[in-house]
Order: sequence, then C-alpha cells, then structure tokens
Amino acid sequence: MARPVDADSAHTYDSIVRAALDVLNEVGLPEKLSMRKVASAAEVSPGTIQYYFGSKTDLLEACLDGYYQRLTLLAGQLGGSMQGRQGSEFVEYVARTLFRFARRERALIKLRMATNAQRGELHPQRQPEFLGAMIVEAAKSFAPHITVDQLHARLAIQSMSSIMARMALLTDSELECLTDRTGEEGWDTVEEFVVQAARRMLCPAEG
Repeated sequence: MARPVDADSAHTYDSIVRAALDVLNEVGLPEKLSMRKVASAAEVSPGTIQYYFGSKTDLLEACLDGYYQRLTLLAGQLGGSMQGRQGSEFVEYVARTLFRFARRERALIKLRMATNAQRGELHPQRQPEFLGAMIVEAAKSFAPHITVDQLHARLAIQSMSSIMARMALLTDSELECLTDRTGEEGWDTVEEFVVQAARRMLCPAEG
C-alpha cells in the first residue's frame, strides 16, 4: 500500500514492515500477529504503528507489497525472455517460471491466501491491477500461442495462479501423500503436473 514520502517516515514504515514479517515468521499465522510484539521488534510505540497503518489488516497488506512488486517485475521480465518461444514451449516456460516463483515466495503466498480468506476477496485496492490489468496483459501475450479466446485465457490464468499457490504450499507430508515421492523428486513431479495443467487449460497452438 502507499508509503510515506518523507525519508524518515519511509524508514520507520519499512522498519515496521520488516519487524512484522519477522514476527509473522515466528508465529506462523496472521491472526496470531501481535501489534505490541511488532512494536517491540521495530523499537517503536504501538501508537506509531497505529499512525502508519491504522489497523492490523493494513499492516498485513503492507507486508505483501514486496511480493506483489516482485510478481509485477517478473511479469515484465518474462516478456523479454520469451523471444523465439512459440506454442507449447511458450506456455510451458511461463508456467514453470511462475511455479518456481511461487515456491520461492511460499511465506508471503501463505499470508496472501490467509488474508484473502479472512476478507473473502483479494484486497479491493489490488483487484484492478492483479485481477484486471495484469491478467488482461498476460492473456494478450499468450494470444499468438494459444487456441482459446481471451476470456477463456484470463480465467485459465487466474485458475493456474490459484493452483500454483496451493501446490507451492504443500508440506512435506502432503507432498509425499500426493506423489509417493519426497524432496526435489516430489517437487519435480508437482512442477510437471502444473506445466501440463497449464497446457490443458490454455490449449497451445502447435506448429
């Protein structure tokens, strides 16, 4: 969400967010986040946190800013790395790259899913970009490589996003139960499933 423009204010804002992420990593669940504990970790007063964020919900969304920024950056970088890839190769490369990103971002994806579930929707301020403009642009980039129409593509991209997020959060025991494999062998199996699911949903053009 929006950051203060003043340099000292921006430093305080970032310190609070970093402290909140540290506390979240410790307690595990966003509902267990203690504003007093965050204040102590950031070496500020609870009133300072209230001043910058207003509520715990606002602070949790601020913790997600870095994730959304990295996702936006990755989406932009994908365009430049797709030269020469066509049809299935294009779809598979994007699916594989995004799933690996989701695995790297497990902690914040878990937070995103928890806050979305608590609210019942993606934060309204994020919807125009991440359910609107970004998916529209992604569908357009897929258009020369797939056989489905743009609405189908947009829905498929959102569906794949949800699948990737949940699959990226598999625990070791879930991974073994689902695949009969452990460690990277299990993750390789899941990644191949995700890639093939993307192919089935987006129906790449061949040749």
